[in-house]
Order: sequence, then structure tokens, then C-alpha cells
Amino acid sequence: MKVALVGATGMTGRRTLPLLLARGHDVAVVGRNPEKLATLDPRAERRLADFDRPDSLPAALAGVDAVAYVAHAKHTGVVLAAMAPGVRLVVTGSVRIYTKLRDPAADAVRAGLEAFLASGRPGTVLLPAMIFGAPEDRNIGRLLRFFARVPAWLPVHVPLPDGGRHTDQPVHVDDVAAAVAAAVDRPNAGREPIVVAGPAPITYGEMVRTCARALGRRAVILPVPVGLLTAFAAALAAVGLRAPFSPAELRRAAESKAFDVTRLRDELGIVPRGFAAGLAQKVAERAF
Repeated sequence: MKVALVGATGMTGRRTLPLLLARGHDVAVVGRNPEKLATLDPRAERRLADFDRPDSLPAALAGVDAVAYVAHAKHTGVVLAAMAPGVRLVVTGSVRIYTKLRDPAADAVRAGLEAFLASGRPGTVLLPAMIFGAPEDRNIGRLLRFFARVPAWLPVHVPLPDGGRHTDQPVHVDDVAAAVAAAVDRPNAGREPIVVAGPAPITYGEMVRTCARALGRRAVILPVPVGLLTAFAAALAAVGLRAPFSPAELRRAAESKAFDVTRLRDELGIVPRGFAAGLAQKVAERAF
């Protein structure tokens, strides 16, 4: 197929491109920065477009059979409006749509996915959990950089909301890219969103300890009420200082997440790697 990869220079897009090419697709990479596009595989066609200039998108998406959209889901409506009739769309959102917290970012993703569902267009919605594994990933990268600065002999005391007992289900970026490529090839995956997450939930406490062990450090978890941590982070911000994690991130760490990845395996053929295995790969590649 002829596939337009929108967001090709991002964390997921860079890893999706070689998978699409390996499957024999003719790929057009779409982005707004010609210098970044020039760093991608030369077998891909370069097409310039900018979400701030919606009139640039129709030409960038012309003549394709499918669009793999791996940029922020808030622009889904703009992408849909630029696509020709009958072209399939694979769009990535986020499991943040399931949060019970007030979250403007989650609202923006919901609006994008609602636009896709209302369009009636064929395609697949993928909802990744916390993505890690790339040098630019935020949460796990910050933890590893923090532990790397601490002497190996010194135990590290880490304050976590409610002692880190809540769970998340982080997914390696390579598994997200594999899911995108598989969804392009499997039009029967359907329009019901498919969660792209690790194989099982892991507590934030164990996540932190695993990061420490991967670098030969030892983490000691300090249970702290989430309200106290968020107030401290907000106070730092008020005086121009930056806490390692924002109040919003800390509140999300006090909300347990657990997802069923059966459809990821059965419909897309992706068996996600566990957190420890993905972290070992990240550390071995010095991707932090």
C-alpha cells in the first residue's frame, strides 16, 4: 500500500517507519520540519505539512491508501478533513482518556477520537499507555538520569504518592510502533479502540526500584500523601523552581491503571515485553 506516516519524526514515528518499509509499503513521511524529515530512511518520500496550516495537509495526504497518524490525537479532526474518501486511518491516542481526574490533555485526546468515530471512516484507534524506551521518553528517562547521578553506594530515598502502591502499565516504544504497523496491515482490527500497554500492571514503587537496580543503585520508597507532594511541587513552581514531577503528574501517580491487552495480542499479533525486559534494553542502549 501507499501509506502516509504523519508524525514520522517523533518518538513513535521514527520506529514505525522501518517496520512499514519492511512490510513492503511505499511510505510518504509527513512533517513540518524538512531538516528532521531529511534524517529519515531515504526510501521514504518526504512531504511537508503543518497542522497550523490545514490547507497544507490535503496535498501531503493525497494518493495514499492509508494514513498512520502518530502525532497528538488532538489534531485528528484536521487530518480527517484532509483525507480522501475511503482512505483508512490508524490513529494513536492515549489511555489517559480513561482517567477520572480533571485533565485538559485527556479532553483533547477524547475530542480527537470522537471526531474519528463520528466520521464513519474505516480504521483503527490505538491507545498507548505510558510509553518508554526511547531516549526522549519523559518519566522513565528522568528516573534513570536521576539514579545515574547518585553514587552507587548511597541508598536513594524516593518520596512517592501513597508509597507507590498504585499501578501503571508502561509499554515499550518498539511495541507501540509494531502495533501501528500491524494495524495498517489489518483493516479488520475494527474501530473499537485497542489498548497498547505492557503485559501486566506494575506498581510505581516497583517501577522505581527496577530503575534503580538496572543502574546498580538501591531505592528506598518514602510514602508521602499525594496532597503534600503536589503542594510542595506547586510551591516550588511558585518561586520559579522546578520539581522532578509536576502536580498533575503526581496526581496521576495516585490513580491506579490496569488494562486488558488481549485484543493487542489477538487482533494485532503483538505480545508486549515486560517492564524489566524493556528497561534492560533501554539501559543497554544508553537511551536516557
